Amino acid sequence: MTGFDVLSIVLILGMTLGCGSLPVFFGKTAAGRFQLGSAFAAGVFLALSLLIMLPNGMGLFQKSLPNLNYPLASFVALLAFVLLLLLEHFGRRGNPVDSEDSPSPALFPIVMTIMIGIPSFLLGTALGISDIPEAVIILVAILAHKGSAGFALALAMMRSTMKFWQVLVAYIAFACATPLGIVLGDQLHLYLTGESANAVKAFVLSLAAGVFLFMGTLHEQKHSPLIINCCTPGGFAVMMFGLLITAFVRWLLDLANHIH
Repeated sequence: MTGFDVLSIVLILGMTLGCGSLPVFFGKTAAGRFQLGSAFAAGVFLALSLLIMLPNGMGLFQKSLPNLNYPLASFVALLAFVLLLLLEHFGRRGNPVDSEDSPSPALFPIVMTIMIGIPSFLLGTALGISDIPEAVIILVAILAHKGSAGFALALAMMRSTMKFWQVLVAYIAFACATPLGIVLGDQLHLYLTGESANAVKAFVLSLAAGVFLFMGTLHEQKHSPLIINCCTPGGFAVMMFGLLITAFVRWLLDLANHIH
């Protein structure tokens, strides 16, 4: 593993575990601190999906499968998007009405852990398989997302009937999802060569494009960052900042490629 991969794992674990501990000490009073971070992440996710991940997936598929006329990268991204939407709907079924007085069933935070853990793993895989410039942008998006997602997940666990040791095990599993994805992506990047490397990387990046698009738009549905956290002028401005700065970095990457 590269030094950047190790640094990414340390930062992601630190962010996830740190934010997950806040509900234990501060409860809902810390929730407002994550709204602007979530809005920023939504803008970064949108630009990453449509300006970096999906175009790169298309280009690599074209190299590895030059005779294929079907937009395979778009299909893979769409498949990831629909599968996550299905998982989100499944997780929302039977979601109890929020109540301060009565704890929710333990099943809901467990399903919620799976819902957030799968995209987290795929985001880590995308980071591990990407080159440094793209990986830096993905890391920023992951850190912004893991803070708000970790806090929300820990809060849901603390409000449920789960015992503390169950909360601890489930949350550590969530915290490890992205680092495990980074390890997998790093191994794929290390051992695959030639056309097979292009095909696998194209698949992972296209899959990540669908994940990024979902995380920036429909994740948590009615509580989507684009609906809740971007409805105020400040929230919308932060979302646009995340989108535009990622679009600018994409332009810089193209400029650097042309210079070389």
